[in-house]
Amino acid sequence: MVELGELCRVHRGQVTGANKVWITAGADSGLPARFLLPAVTRASELFRAGDALASSAALRCVIDLPADLRALPASERVLVTAFLGRARAAGAAESYVARHRSPWWRVRLADPAPILASYMARRPPAFVRNLAAARHVNIAHGLYPRDPLPPAALDGLAAYLRSSVTAGQGRLYAGGLAKFEPGDMERLLVPAPGMLECQPPL
Repeated sequence: MVELGELCRVHRGQVTGANKVWITAGADSGLPARFLLPAVTRASELFRAGDALASSAALRCVIDLPADLRALPASERVLVTAFLGRARAAGAAESYVARHRSPWWRVRLADPAPILASYMARRPPAFVRNLAAARHVNIAHGLYPRDPLPPAALDGLAAYLRSSVTAGQGRLYAGGLAKFEPGDMERLLVPAPGMLECQPPL
């Protein structure tokens, strides 16, 4: 057995600073589709997914714009500029997060994590294989292998975590709420890489 942190870095998802602005159902944003990234934005989406998130079709999108808008084609720049005007009017540029990032509109989502995990609930965490390559915001943790792991090993790792982790291994709060900080999750014991493919398949 080894600590999960020896195999994977555990990162909380990105904070948008204004979910009502940066999280969208898609078409209502008026932006080019390439800036709308399907993402897990509610822990319930992981609980419903079960063993694996196979499709991103039911997910909302996070708007992730480039830092340098001057590089955009003129047709896209018009749409982005109009959106940023609406975002600024809604207060998105004045949030604490926006005032501490440069430029203020750059959400900067991380790459898709091969395993997504819930981290706060009145139940053990969900560990879900991210077959849909969805991004995630700060309602979930992403597990990123330090060295490449084959799909069968990732399946085995997620399966082991689902079957072994209890709410009591997290930080317990009133009402039975269990919270797992990234460091708490990295200290969980899991089989060594050579044993992961022996875990029950998805």
